[in-house]
Amino acid sequence: MFIRPKDYISIDDKLFFAVVSEHQEDDRALTWLRYIKDNYGMHKIDTEYSRKLISDSYPEFLFRSQYADSDLHGIPLKSISHIYRPEQTVIRLLNMIEPDNKKRDAIKILKLLISAGIKKKYIGITGSLMLDTHNDKSDIDIIIYGRELFFKVRRYIKKHLESGVLESLDNSFWEDAYQRRGCELSFEDYCKHELRKFNKFVSGISKIDISMIPEVYERFQENGPFKKKGKCKIVAIVINDTYAFDFPARYFIHHETIDEIVSYTATYVGQVQKGERVEAVGYIEQGSDGKKRLLVGTSREAVGEYIRILN
Repeated sequence: MFIRPKDYISIDDKLFFAVVSEHQEDDRALTWLRYIKDNYGMHKIDTEYSRKLISDSYPEFLFRSQYADSDLHGIPLKSISHIYRPEQTVIRLLNMIEPDNKKRDAIKILKLLISAGIKKKYIGITGSLMLDTHNDKSDIDIIIYGRELFFKVRRYIKKHLESGVLESLDNSFWEDAYQRRGCELSFEDYCKHELRKFNKFVSGISKIDISMIPEVYERFQENGPFKKKGKCKIVAIVINDTYAFDFPARYFIHHETIDEIVSYTATYVGQVQKGERVEAVGYIEQGSDGKKRLLVGTSREAVGEYIRILN
């Protein structure tokens, strides 16, 4: 079954899981529960509540991934009721006759990207807008499929933020983003890293957040399965940032024992650049070829883990 990160899958229109890897094990999709639906509507849930709910009520979805050496929600492919694909959300929005304010903001940006030369088949929208659970405070999570196209979009955003055509996030938007992430960095440090990524701006009442999924031929071939070897803090020099905005983000480093830093956590995507000296805290993983990497973000919130530039 073809599914990608940023897709969602549902079971019985009650449980909605974010796909976290294209890799499938034992005929299961590797996911994490993000939304639940009950008599009162749809609710977004955090990592700990998700972990407890699955453990207490749906233990059949508990799954120890041998590939990732981590506990995930493994959904049998035969149990999947529906696959939500971000590119289908784009088509639905562009054909909408009476969009609400949030959808109107999204449509405006979609048309802007298309006018900039990005074909709509390479654009997706995930998260609350895709699942139709959004409210006035929801972000608009746009995906660009393809690394070269994504960097083209980043250049476009940078140029038009500097010229004033696009609106930068004000302090209240940054504060809200920081509180939602709950990351280990200080607010000042968080903003210092974010402001140079050029993947966020404002449309109407909405914060736009643009991420990337590489095309198949652009993807880095991992050396899994992996085995965790304990938590560690390292200081290293980044020697290659080609995959900095991939999922997962990947930074090749100069270090005595570790070859790369990898992160599935959005906060640390595009975090550091080639030539920079960085500090990172995460878990050492050893691949099937014996090489070691540092995984930052063993949960969505990445409690106690981070990547930051050293001045």
